[in-house]
Amino acid sequence: MSAHTGSTAPAVSRFVTSDMEQVREWLGQVYGTRLLVGHIGDSSRLALSIVAAGPLMTTDLTLPGILHCRNQDIETVRIGYVLSGTVMIDDGEAVNRYGPGDALVATFPRDNLVSRAEELRIRTVSLPLDLLIEVAGGSPDGSGDPPRLLSRAPLGAGASRTIANTLALTDELLSSPAARHPLVVGNAARLLAAGVLATFPTTLTVREETHTDHSDATPAVLRLAIDYIEAHYAEPDLSLAAIAAAACATPRAVQYAFRRHLGTTPTGYVRQVRLSAAHADLLAADPADGATVSAIAARWGFYHLGRFSAYYRRVYGRPPRATLTT
Repeated sequence: MSAHTGSTAPAVSRFVTSDMEQVREWLGQVYGTRLLVGHIGDSSRLALSIVAAGPLMTTDLTLPGILHCRNQDIETVRIGYVLSGTVMIDDGEAVNRYGPGDALVATFPRDNLVSRAEELRIRTVSLPLDLLIEVAGGSPDGSGDPPRLLSRAPLGAGASRTIANTLALTDELLSSPAARHPLVVGNAARLLAAGVLATFPTTLTVREETHTDHSDATPAVLRLAIDYIEAHYAEPDLSLAAIAAAACATPRAVQYAFRRHLGTTPTGYVRQVRLSAAHADLLAADPADGATVSAIAARWGFYHLGRFSAYYRRVYGRPPRATLTT
């Protein structure tokens, strides 16, 4: 099976303005917010940079002056990291202030909040809610009820720094040639979604283990899951939820099955299969035709060349370049 070969560069947009009507329009289009009142001063400029690829979108926003906004209901989860200035958010239950070095959930579907930004510069990354639900394996109780945010601030010491590093890594990916590969962007989006779920508590992550999850972790479930993975590993949107559906089991049961019988995770197994595909491409490729290790690695979802090389050497006992040039 060959990987999806569609190649599209990330869309990059940059705007600078002091026109309040343009500010109002951009905030609505990009962030799903409605400007209530604001003043940025005659000599000030709103600056906005956007990079979008697949389900990922990152922004770097400078909001001079003071602006009050109301969030509109959009099916997007947006995580922010404050670089300078402040933003106060009133979600109807509490009013919280965020300053430099703070990470937060800037928007979440069905939010009803008002924000006040003062001399704010903030970096954000956004993901569709459907992707978070998919990565989480669906709603905790299977009811399909809309997920709810339990805390706008991240959990644990150093969590804000982790979010900052995640944003930097996402920016690095989207600015690299690897971002042209759908498999790379899909992998990165799911990794980011998993990080968001682990860092910010939602009802998607409040789930209890059940006896059924353990009892369904059978060799038969594992076989069905493996069959599905080996038929779909080249697809950029391969997810735990889809694997579990094919195996007629819950996502948790599939995770238990892989851990119990193979000592790995579904994600780890997908990575192994894709590494094997990259190995086959390295064997078949000819450097004289312009083939490179980085291009082959990116084709199969490995955008970080150093990590790919270390993983490849661990499995095959030599660096990927040696395979390509043999």
